[in-house]
Amino acid sequence: MKKLIKNTTLGLAGAGLLLAASQAMAQPFTITFTDTYGPAKTDWSHNFVLQKFNPAWGSLQAVYITATNTVNIDGTVQNTSTGPQSFTFKAGSTITVTLPGFLGSLQASPLATAQAFNLPAGVTAPYGPISASADANYTYTLPADMASFIGTGTMSLPGITQSTEIITGGGGNIVASLNTLSGATVWVTYTYIPEPGSLALLALGGVVMLLRKRR
Repeated sequence: MKKLIKNTTLGLAGAGLLLAASQAMAQPFTITFTDTYGPAKTDWSHNFVLQKFNPAWGSLQAVYITATNTVNIDGTVQNTSTGPQSFTFKAGSTITVTLPGFLGSLQASPLATAQAFNLPAGVTAPYGPISASADANYTYTLPADMASFIGTGTMSLPGITQSTEIITGGGGNIVASLNTLSGATVWVTYTYIPEPGSLALLALGGVVMLLRKRR
């Protein structure tokens, strides 16, 4: 009788594991990969290397990819005209990350808050230190778009930065000397339904472990 109860308990435990596995298979999973570069002086270029989605993991449902750019700036602005000038000045950096296939690119363009100046002729004033950040992202769900992210290896996404200066006023007589540091992170998140066999094997392994413990 005890043996029968024991076997029944094991059977229920095994069935519970298999049921949990079958329920889990119906739920989407996510996995994320990242690559970071910097901060480094602009302008720079870097190949961001990210893992592709291995089709052995399951059925890909969506791809979410993001590029984040953070910029830190300090320096000076100078009025080179022969008279006083009032103006605002702001600076930033744009990163362009080329996506795989024919999906175009991501552009994140952080721009620092404008600072106002009223400088006499020939006078130099400090700008910053100041920082800003921005991100850009896409979500892909169409099979033709997601195909560019599927494979067993990695993908290389070229990224380049370009510094930005915006002067409003000043009569074209303002000169800036800046130290600009930019850092970026690119990450991709895959949403997928696991292959049935992978979770079933996991559940079967749990049943085997229960049997070993009960012996």
